[in-house]
Amino acid sequence: MLNKLKTGLFVALCLLAGASYADLNEAQQSVWDVIEESWADEFAQNGKWPADWVHDEAVNWSESWPSPRRKASMVKWSRFYYESDARILIYELFPVAIVVVGDTAVVNYNVVTIEEDAKKERTRESRGLVETLVWDGKTWKYLGLTGFTRDSDD
Repeated sequence: MLNKLKTGLFVALCLLAGASYADLNEAQQSVWDVIEESWADEFAQNGKWPADWVHDEAVNWSESWPSPRRKASMVKWSRFYYESDARILIYELFPVAIVVVGDTAVVNYNVVTIEEDAKKERTRESRGLVETLVWDGKTWKYLGLTGFTRDSDD
């Protein structure tokens, strides 16, 4: 019961504190557009994610990796994922907070996905993501990426 109460309170706070696209200023919208477009490319498995979206000096670290990794590792492993039978069937993004200061942006958001593996088994996952993007003179590029699984029992 306590876990359900904590989860309900967390969701309510996210809804109250979270940003919606309509609430974003022009700079925040330009960053959020890049988040959405990069997810569309990842979903399409067209080879653009992460190669076209990630800064050459980017660092990524999540609970599924033993240590931070760089862009080359991200590109290598994304290719392996794309060549497998695993795929994202559907996803939805929820902006929580976006801060833009000069040429740097920090984006906090949630994503819910349904993935299907090679055995055609489906799993639902909810993740929190914290990503830092930098303006390279033409577009926003991911510089720091981290994520965590949001357990429904937390």
